[in-house]
Amino acid sequence: MSSFLRAVAAAALLSGLVLAVHGCGKSEKPKAGTAQPGGRLPGETNVAGVAAEVLEARRKDGVLTVQVRYRNTSDKALVFYPLSGAKFDAYYVTAEDKKYLVLRDEENRPLAPQVNPGGNVFASLQPGASFIWWAKYPAPPAAIKKISYHTPVTPPFDDVPITDG
Repeated sequence: MSSFLRAVAAAALLSGLVLAVHGCGKSEKPKAGTAQPGGRLPGETNVAGVAAEVLEARRKDGVLTVQVRYRNTSDKALVFYPLSGAKFDAYYVTAEDKKYLVLRDEENRPLAPQVNPGGNVFASLQPGASFIWWAKYPAPPAAIKKISYHTPVTPPFDDVPITDG
């Protein structure tokens, strides 16, 4: 990586931006849509060359676990920052006008991927490679069968079906 790209990456980390390095060219953009078989929702991100899809929203024992796959759709390696500045509340669930934030353990650590010392989660993705983001939330009542999932790097995923069990 050139010193210029290292400087840009460092500036992005300090400012909390999501950055793609070596992947700034054209990318395949999946069509946004409604639920597909298996509860998978393709989605565009605000990072060139990265696509996102909800893999799962599973409710069990009062906890909703959501998994999102971020995939490098470009033909170049890239560094992807799904979370910066330890801003876990940027990933949240909405259902029937209620907002659900990431659960935390007894030591106030989010039940989500661990951040590095700078407060970031990042993945170095080769072409075709993926990174799975996951987080745990308070589960909406059993009568609620679909949620919206909000991330800092995608438009909201609407009508995500909840799987019980």
